[in-house]
Amino acid sequence: MVYWIDTTILPSGDPEEQRRVVVLDVPATVDGTVVVVSRSGVDDFGVEDAEGGGRFSRRHPVQGRLWTADHVTPVGPLDPGVWAAVLDRFPLP
Repeated sequence: MVYWIDTTILPSGDPEEQRRVVVLDVPATVDGTVVVVSRSGVDDFGVEDAEGGGRFSRRHPVQGRLWTADHVTPVGPLDPGVWAAVLDRFPLP
């Protein structure tokens, strides 16, 4: 699933206010960590997004307690071919 998230819930240093991400892993409880891969418009590595405008290129942990409607907006499913390529590049533990 693809989301727009406020970058305030990502590790510090992101210059954008919001970033498109795909979710790799969801914790069993809100005390866990949501694992996402963010899309960048400047990185020349990673998996090209079928929607254009960048590549899914960086894996990030997000505190489950911060994964709320205040910080996260669902977009919809990721293109199946892009999803397969993301999983290949960023395998689940």
